[in-house]
Amino acid sequence: MNIVILNGSPRPKGNTAAMVAAYREGAQSAGHTVTVFDVCRMRVAGCLACEHCHKREQRTCVQKDDMQSIYPALDEADMIVLASPVYYHSLSGQLQCAIHRIYALGYPRRLKKAALLLSSGSKGVYDGAIYIYQHSFVGWLHLEDMGIYTAAGDENKSPELLDRLRAAGAALTNSDDHNVARLVIRSGNLTLRAPLNQTQAARDLMNRLPLTVVGHDSGVDYCCELKEGTFDEAEKQQGWKNGDISVADGWFALLYAGEQESEQHRVMVVAHLDQEQNDLLCALSAKATFDLSLEEPYAKKA
Repeated sequence: MNIVILNGSPRPKGNTAAMVAAYREGAQSAGHTVTVFDVCRMRVAGCLACEHCHKREQRTCVQKDDMQSIYPALDEADMIVLASPVYYHSLSGQLQCAIHRIYALGYPRRLKKAALLLSSGSKGVYDGAIYIYQHSFVGWLHLEDMGIYTAAGDENKSPELLDRLRAAGAALTNSDDHNVARLVIRSGNLTLRAPLNQTQAARDLMNRLPLTVVGHDSGVDYCCELKEGTFDEAEKQQGWKNGDISVADGWFALLYAGEQESEQHRVMVVAHLDQEQNDLLCALSAKATFDLSLEEPYAKKA
């Protein structure tokens, strides 16, 4: 598993750095690849809100600073770890800049897991940092929460803390299918479940659910109007497999047949129904209403 740690401390030998080193040591002992970015020693500016990355050059930030070395690592990462001192009831300002700049990527392509490391002088100051972590990463990016680890006062650099962090890193396992979110599709008495993939369109759809759409049977699919969302044109594929589910260009489509003649079409596949579930679509009427929701088995930790 590839792990990226964003260290938001300006102190190279401080308390946060000690937490990062212990967690990294444990993860590497389990065979994981860990890359640490000390963002306070990098040139990372705040987001300009220019929308270049979404409207002119997709997933490309107009600012050519040190975030350019972080973006490729994030796209290859299976897990992200945020590490920060708490100076003023939240993550450090330098780390906040790096987090805001992830906006250019939208959804890093492979991320499935996250963890948070916080150091402070006193207890009871973590709420702001935890809120950002839980809502901007675990919630918005739909990641599996691998834990929040805090240290205050004399807990910092204590052998007990560092041993706990090494053990947490060593206990990490490779990403697998147990934490894959599934799209739940209901129409009348019919309920279908399809695992969502890691495309930009699938991640965007997760954050738009629940939705209700109405589809008409064309003989190869149920095609439903759906307001345009975020997707990466480069992730579209030529043709489809029976059972594919596509979201793009203003449409949500259940592609239950026609794969032999589909090569002339480019589609944005976000999920796939297995053969048994796909066959059940044939029992629906020519016009059907679909209630779409998200089934995600992640254990959200306080």
